[in-house]
Amino acid sequence: MKEKGLYIFLASLAVAIAAIIVADFSSGTAEKGQGNPYALNIEEYKSVDPALIHYREVRNIRLQCEHPKAIAYANGRLYLGADSFLQTITPDGREILKVSLPASPQCLYPSVDGNIYVAFRSHIEVLGPTGKPSARWEHMGEQSVITSIAVKDGILFAADAGQRRIARFSVADGQLMGYFEGKRGKGAFQGFVVPSPTFDVAVNSDGELWAVNPGNHSFEQYTNDGALRTYWENLSQTIEGFTGCCNPAHLAFLPDGSFVTSEKRLVRIKVHRPSGELASVVAPPEKFEDNGKAPDIAVSPEGIIYALDLDRKMVRVFEKIGAS
Repeated sequence: MKEKGLYIFLASLAVAIAAIIVADFSSGTAEKGQGNPYALNIEEYKSVDPALIHYREVRNIRLQCEHPKAIAYANGRLYLGADSFLQTITPDGREILKVSLPASPQCLYPSVDGNIYVAFRSHIEVLGPTGKPSARWEHMGEQSVITSIAVKDGILFAADAGQRRIARFSVADGQLMGYFEGKRGKGAFQGFVVPSPTFDVAVNSDGELWAVNPGNHSFEQYTNDGALRTYWENLSQTIEGFTGCCNPAHLAFLPDGSFVTSEKRLVRIKVHRPSGELASVVAPPEKFEDNGKAPDIAVSPEGIIYALDLDRKMVRVFEKIGAS
């Protein structure tokens, strides 16, 4: 009976303490105002110093589609994935090719030999230069969500946001060569942090493979077999860095190796030097819809930046101010 009485006393004490904590928290909240006092107010970060903007929008190309998904540049033309089709156009918007696809494309990689690699949610297909299908590669699993692909040294790297890893395929025969998870060192617990389906890979002009680790706001360079070589990161609410749950959403490279990035929520496009420092703003948030989707991006050998605006359904073309 004594033990039972002790349990009742302790339970009552716990309830009383909890009530005091709740009352104190409620009182403090009332004094500070409603809502989370630590919530990020993105409004104050929308304004960008004009001196940082070194690009201008020179034209745009309106698209005839409901759901634009992906853009790439190669062989002097733009490759677009939307709805359930693949389209190639000239840089001024003239259609060259349009072919139907079996599903909505997630991302594209046009190779210099004319083949076009198209990633769907959980598998990759290869199309010839005329758009005729030539191969369908191995299904990557029900949990897979392919968000980006890139080719280097005969290997296709596919970023799988669903399983938080990068798959390696042989371009020659489409055989799966393995995966890597972005863990920094032997025994590391955490690898790629991918809270949402934004997970990009790209190869720069020096043939270096880079992956965005979006949850860490970091850029990581890997060898062909998935060993980490180097990385840089910048978590900051200011224009110099990246914030939110998973940014940047998309990555491309200028010919000099500078990183071109696009971000979601606080939508903007920027250029960072190969060493990571901010070099320029391409398009500030005021250029995009509030809380809009991050535009996919592609870059020509001349350094012209093409942004696929998913909200306005257009390709927006940016050139560096003063470029001939």
